[in-house]
Amino acid sequence: MNALASTLQSPRFRRTLPWVSALVLVAGIVAFSVAYFGNTGKKFQIHPTGTVPSQVVKVEPTVPVDPKARRVAGEFLVNAMTRKNLAKAWDIADPSFRSSVTHKEWLAGTLPGVTYFPPKYLVGATFKVDESHPRQVYLRVLVIAKPKAPVRSEDFFIGLKAHGTGKNKRWLVNYFAPASGGGIVPNVG
Repeated sequence: MNALASTLQSPRFRRTLPWVSALVLVAGIVAFSVAYFGNTGKKFQIHPTGTVPSQVVKVEPTVPVDPKARRVAGEFLVNAMTRKNLAKAWDIADPSFRSSVTHKEWLAGTLPGVTYFPPKYLVGATFKVDESHPRQVYLRVLVIAKPKAPVRSEDFFIGLKAHGTGKNKRWLVNYFAPASGGGIVPNVG
């Protein structure tokens, strides 16, 4: 008991005791506050109870690609990328797609996001359907370059939007962007 009495009487213990007592007091006050007052935050109802129905996103059905949309995509690739017939490319481009340039700029070869592909190196193109809905189609197109050409084959996304209905339904290109993030860089030595 002598050791315990000497520890309780030591100056170090006497300096530490008030701090330990204060910590115990603070812990007791916090425990009491939580137990007595509980959660004082506002409670919100998670589920809506109003009379207005929730907005439901209508998912467009997936349909086979309209052959007319495929043809327009091919015409755009040949006429816009090779700059073969820019007036034809303008006619089959959606107004929203060509809105950043004037008709004169378009005819001069300034096409938004459409890189130039030299026609003499073009072998052909193939595509994969990315999305196909009744009024919107997205294709991933691979433009194939000749072997040993100074340009490389590239893949692009092309989007087409339907305008009109029935016999007046017309497909226009409304999106065009490289799929790989890079453009065609000719080898000029």
